[in-house]
Amino acid sequence: MVTEKGSCMRFIELLGGIGARVFKFYTQKPLKNPLETQENLLMEIVKKHKYTQFGKKHRFSEIQSVKQFQMHCKPQSYDYFKPYIDNFIAGKKKALFNSHFLFFAQTSGTTGAPKLIPVTYNTIKNYNLGVLRTACYYITEDLNANSKIISGKWLYLPAPPLLRYISGIPVGYITGLLMLPYGIQFWRYLLNFKCYAPLHLMHIRNAEVKFKRITEECISENISMVVGVTPVIINLLEYILKYSKASTIHELFPNLQLAIFSGVSPKYYRSRLNKLIGHPIAIREMYAASEGMLAVQLSKRPQLTPLYDSVFFEFIPLKDSTERLIISQIKKGEKYHLLITTHNGLYAYDIGDIVKITSEDPPAFEISFRKDVIDLADEKLTPTQISTSIKIANTQNQCKIIDFFVVGTYKPKPHYIFLIEFDYKRQPASYTKYLITIEKTLEKLNNIYYQNRKGANKGTLSPPELWILEPNTIHVFETQWVLDDLPTGQRKAIHLSKDPKVLKFLESFVIEKVSLNR
Repeated sequence: MVTEKGSCMRFIELLGGIGARVFKFYTQKPLKNPLETQENLLMEIVKKHKYTQFGKKHRFSEIQSVKQFQMHCKPQSYDYFKPYIDNFIAGKKKALFNSHFLFFAQTSGTTGAPKLIPVTYNTIKNYNLGVLRTACYYITEDLNANSKIISGKWLYLPAPPLLRYISGIPVGYITGLLMLPYGIQFWRYLLNFKCYAPLHLMHIRNAEVKFKRITEECISENISMVVGVTPVIINLLEYILKYSKASTIHELFPNLQLAIFSGVSPKYYRSRLNKLIGHPIAIREMYAASEGMLAVQLSKRPQLTPLYDSVFFEFIPLKDSTERLIISQIKKGEKYHLLITTHNGLYAYDIGDIVKITSEDPPAFEISFRKDVIDLADEKLTPTQISTSIKIANTQNQCKIIDFFVVGTYKPKPHYIFLIEFDYKRQPASYTKYLITIEKTLEKLNNIYYQNRKGANKGTLSPPELWILEPNTIHVFETQWVLDDLPTGQRKAIHLSKDPKVLKFLESFVIEKVSLNR
């Protein structure tokens, strides 16, 4: 028997489904001609920002084509833009961009001091539209079945939105800033209305207390979708299961049918998610960063469609770093360094990711790996952070090492394994204390690592392990053909890896394993 309330909800779902079709129709128009859309977007960005300090120096007023833009704006890292951002903070509001500025998004500080990324009205709009695009495309795949997500709440766990103020400018993490009130944007009000996002609990430092409160609040909600950073959401669902004492998430949220993940590929978590929920659900992926919403998954096929109407993309082939290609020149199967140009003051910005092209028409890619970092849960540990933590551990424990490897693994849960060959004459007195020193140093050097281990997202990363390698292991590794046919001379540089082949090879040389699991 269908109740009056049930009929009303079904009507709302179907009405929302029709709205999703209309939304898809209008938002897919710019995606039908990638090259034209990209060229128009670049010229729009150049024109809008030509009278800024950056625009004047790089002769934006002379730029009439992509080629001219590439002549005047060379690929740059964050350090190139930092002086302009410093000028902006000092009061020169037209230093870098001419867009409606809102906040600074703080990154995790993986390469030293945290980066401050300008967040503009345009940035937030593209974020919100990226989520809505992903959800609406999913709904239109099967209007009758998938429109059911409309009647439920969307569970979203943000990071702290406000960390501090710089010269009166709010600074926070992008996932939290997205939920703050500002301006008039119908899509923001729609998303805020649909989301259960416990911003009011983010101030609670004790993770156990916080997750218990979240569980108490959200188990009464009709959750139909979860959104957020992959390992953070998985960890949250595990806490909800723990404190609710249910056997599966399905018991609590029987209408949960879609997960939209970002930050870390959901492929590493699919089996864990299925076990938590009690059955498979649909998964879609977004490529989102502090710099903006870059790409979304618009179909069941696990690939990302670049948002051509939001970000101007350039691709530098791994095989030839002298080339700068645009969306119409990329080749399927090839890997590229990704450059982005946006309305928030990033021009030919090297975002630090390598993408692999999975389709040329329409263009689509997948994230292959991040340069110079190892990343399991969006903490992005750098070689400098890891080598610093090992050097400090060597000093404090009065020992010496021959060399090391750090391997990230998702089994049974995400954690790091430090594989170290010690100088047999200078071993640490306690391997456990040595590993504790590494852990404490990493927590100080990388705030996201700390948050994922013991802070706001406690449990997202499991405790690290230390595997002690037998003498001469490094020499054996360097002289074996182990990794993808790499020349012998290149293997010594492979200190950070998520390749299970590295772990499998080295495990046969391990003489002792130490874990911080307690």
